[in-house]
Amino acid sequence: MPLRAYINNQEIISIDQDDKQWEDLKKRLKSKEAVVILSCYNQQGFLRTSNKGLKHFVHAKSISHCDWKPESPEHLRAKIEILEACKKNSWKAIPEFSEANWRADVLAIQNHKRIAFEIQWSKQTLEETKLRQERYKESKVRGCWFFRTIPKELREYFRPIKADKELPAFKIFKDDNSNIIVQLKEIQIPLKTFVACLLKSQVKYCEHITLKPMQKVTIIFFMTTCWKCHRPQYLWTVDRNLKTVCNLDFYLMGSMWNNKDLDKNQKIYEAVKGFLKTEQGYNLKIGQLKTRYSKTAEEHYLSYGCYYCDSIFGDWFLRTEKMEGQHDPKSLRYEVEIELEPVRESMPHWCYSENVQFCE
Repeated sequence: MPLRAYINNQEIISIDQDDKQWEDLKKRLKSKEAVVILSCYNQQGFLRTSNKGLKHFVHAKSISHCDWKPESPEHLRAKIEILEACKKNSWKAIPEFSEANWRADVLAIQNHKRIAFEIQWSKQTLEETKLRQERYKESKVRGCWFFRTIPKELREYFRPIKADKELPAFKIFKDDNSNIIVQLKEIQIPLKTFVACLLKSQVKYCEHITLKPMQKVTIIFFMTTCWKCHRPQYLWTVDRNLKTVCNLDFYLMGSMWNNKDLDKNQKIYEAVKGFLKTEQGYNLKIGQLKTRYSKTAEEHYLSYGCYYCDSIFGDWFLRTEKMEGQHDPKSLRYEVEIELEPVRESMPHWCYSENVQFCE
């Protein structure tokens, strides 16, 4: 269903016409005062309104050499949502725009900037995508792709799609209410909203993830027994599911035999000591966090220790206990908001932020 045509050399976008304008156009065509010329190779066509009220153009039946292919309802809906998002954010939006050796589903224009939006509801290879993207680049147009079926080379196990600065591509799907949704890691955003965010520079390619300085952290207190004096007591660990600056979930890996592990963070330790002063934690027996010598590591490092005999609790031997403690329903949980030191790790991704604060 083409949405763009020329009537007496005037460009007409069908969905921009109100009912009266559309009826006036029909009358002019019926009285032979005007002719509809479709944007694809200057082919003649006519006006039509679908059962659901969508105004669009149709090729004349006599046309047999046009390469226009029928669009699925989902493809058409996505195209309309992109058009609406562009216009709402003061970008000129042209559907089915052709130039040189390419044709875009929607071309968005603002001053010197041009963005070609492509919806791939059917399958397309990465090779074909790169070829078309290169054509856009030659015309100084930025291509942006929305894929229902991701080319296999762009798929990743733990993310919907690989992030590539030179090939902006995003996963889309239709939800139970027939809305077109963009899947950005674990975040799901309506297509119209996402395009608006792109145009407002609220989506940016970043090479790294950066954790939010202020984090809501859950400290987990679990039972253990000293390997030396065999007396029961408590230790703590931290739920490592944290948030990035752009509000994505990120699991911070642990480390051993050093002072960098999140469990041993000084602010976490202060929160632990604060919990011991509360009614819930007042009776817990927890040894000091301090530097001790380890025969296993053959060096001194910041470590847990026994509340009673101060024997070191080695990092290596606590790995399993911490994991079990995190899943034990008998463990005590204490949520606290803490400002952590900056943590930055390599992870190329499309960073989405409504307040334009990115993982740079």
